[in-house]
Amino acid sequence: MKTNYDPAGRLGGPQTIENQILSFDPQRMISIRVVKAPDGFPFPSAILNMWTVVYFEEAAPSQTRVREVSLGFGTDDESQRMRAFFDQGNATTLNQLKRHFDTTDTKAADKR
Repeated sequence: MKTNYDPAGRLGGPQTIENQILSFDPQRMISIRVVKAPDGFPFPSAILNMWTVVYFEEAAPSQTRVREVSLGFGTDDESQRMRAFFDQGNATTLNQLKRHFDTTDTKAADKR
């Protein structure tokens, strides 16, 4: 699975992140690990031991709860700095997804 967070970037470019899918349970869970970090990634050793699990759970009709768990962090300084980096980055990504898919906010704005 390839991603690129740079809006001007392209898949396959130097900032592309390549993830390997470790497991997949349709509509319930996917787990991934980075196999190629983007050029200049500040935590090159720590990323080798980390993987992520994303859980999907029905919250209500037409609503899904998404929970992301990152695992494999060590106690060393590089790993702990990477953990803080991902805590902040993943929270931002999940909030952006929520805003994108949350129809409640859109309906409230339309009524004003």
